[in-house]
Amino acid sequence: MKAASVRPYVVTWIALIVLLAITCGSSFIPLHGFNLAVNLAVAVAKALLVVVVFMRLFRSAGMVIVVALIAALDLAILVCLTLPDFLARGF
Repeated sequence: MKAASVRPYVVTWIALIVLLAITCGSSFIPLHGFNLAVNLAVAVAKALLVVVVFMRLFRSAGMVIVVALIAALDLAILVCLTLPDFLARGF
């Protein structure tokens, strides 16, 4: 059994810490509506880092990738169905 290198995990951890700092820092900067977009983009980047590095999605079997894509599609459908209701309420 080949021992895994620690370097990708350390680089990923540093990237996650930097993204966390960006999220915390953006809460103190008055960006108005752009603040939500920045924080959602950072959240997507964090999720992708975890999925790619720690879950090793791209090194998995084909069926695992298909299931992950179906889960992402389901989430996108739920967001698209919920968003019109959220926007119609006038928050």
